[in-house]
Amino acid sequence: MTDMARNGEHTGGTPTHVYVTALLSVVLVLGLTVAGWYFIGPDHIVYAVIVQGGFTFLGLFLGPLLVDTVRRRYVVAAREPRIYAVLGADALRRFLGRVGWNRAIDSMREQEPGRTRLERQVRGTELSETGHAVGGIATVLLAMAAAIANHLVGAGQILLIGILVHAYPIMIQRIVRNRILRHSRR
Repeated sequence: MTDMARNGEHTGGTPTHVYVTALLSVVLVLGLTVAGWYFIGPDHIVYAVIVQGGFTFLGLFLGPLLVDTVRRRYVVAAREPRIYAVLGADALRRFLGRVGWNRAIDSMREQEPGRTRLERQVRGTELSETGHAVGGIATVLLAMAAAIANHLVGAGQILLIGILVHAYPIMIQRIVRNRILRHSRR
């Protein structure tokens, strides 16, 4: 047995503690989601807001594990940015730039692995998109559970807030990645 295996470390690629952290985050968010369902109630707007915070937390831990799966999903079709602009995502991106959010995100992306700033920026959009996709999937599953349990108001609130918290950031990441890659080809 190697020292790595004896110490509980995964010997290939991702260290064991990353998987343990991801598993613990799933258990924690699932526990808080269930507890909130019973103590706050799925039809309360506070519940919808709180679970989105939990799903964002979940995406922070699961996103890095999933970012390199099915890489073709990061390809942005030529028509996508126009569709996102019609849906208001580009206006939201510009607003976030005016209030300083994008500067904060850019500085975080400088810490990403990559030889060049371009590689770090693209990787950052991929990580963000993946994390928000995890949150979006959790949102849809919870909304379906609420609808099945006949909590239609709660299901609608969960979906609405989930769209704001996860769908729009995914659209923004795709717009940004498209612009970065388009400008890098010039």
